[in-house]
Amino acid sequence: MPASPSDNDRLANIEMLLSHLQHDVDKLSEALILQHSEMKNIRTSISKVESEVEQLGVPPSNPVDEKPPHY
Repeated sequence: MPASPSDNDRLANIEMLLSHLQHDVDKLSEALILQHSEMKNIRTSISKVESEVEQLGVPPSNPVDEKPPHY
């Protein structure tokens, strides 16, 4: 009959796996925080561009109403 790992070995293995999982969760959390910050910056940039377009007074165009370039 094969020897089974001792309780201490099993506990050490579980602790190691838990440590790896905690590291992965920390890295994912950091990535999520960075993405949130980037999205906030993008939203701010989009708002600025929309404001500038509104100030130009150019009405939005409808692609359906535009004639193709060969006309």
